[in-house]
Amino acid sequence: MAHLSLVRKEVSLEKTNKIFWRSLLDHIRRELQGKPVETILDVGCNEGGLLEKLASAFHPYQLIGIEPNFEHRERTSIRLKSINSISQVLPPERWLEVKDRSVDLLTCHEVLHLVQDLSNLFTNFERVLLKHGTAYVVTGCHTENPLWATWSQQLRNSGQNIFDHSPFDIIRLAFDAGLQCELRPLRRDGWIIYNPDSSSFKCPSIGTLIDHQYRNKLLFRLSRL
Repeated sequence: MAHLSLVRKEVSLEKTNKIFWRSLLDHIRRELQGKPVETILDVGCNEGGLLEKLASAFHPYQLIGIEPNFEHRERTSIRLKSINSISQVLPPERWLEVKDRSVDLLTCHEVLHLVQDLSNLFTNFERVLLKHGTAYVVTGCHTENPLWATWSQQLRNSGQNIFDHSPFDIIRLAFDAGLQCELRPLRRDGWIIYNPDSSSFKCPSIGTLIDHQYRNKLLFRLSRL
């Protein structure tokens, strides 16, 4: 029963992230303008849902996932077997197996709050990105989001190790690692999907929900200086 509960949780997580993944993909498509993508790396790939969508959109030669959870890595590996790309799913301690200057497109969706040492993370981003490569990093879990104080405590109460980062922390540490850093809200329009009865993370008002989705959910675009 515990395993079934975990599977249901991950399916629910992918359903929740669907609209955000779609927005992220729309940004990437517009900016790449049909340019070929050979290697895609997703940091914090969970069970491979975003990697699967990236593969469908860009048909890369190689897919790489970085994921600390063993079961999630196993499920991602199984999921990617049906995709016509070489795939590799690694734990964070094997970052160095991703070759220097080898990645065209790097994504990282709602992972930064789980990482204490952003400096080391961004150093790895800079190391693996090709000269023309770009990293797209999404986070709404930051200290300037008014909902974060409540949500972070909820996550800590559930036993997760959570770290507080401000948007300016992210910008400064990215620059220190040798990355050009630009940002914008992830979404500016579109429908909001929110069920107040089933959502794990509650919003106290429609105003805070709208602000979270269209103002505080940030997209950082990182490239080598």
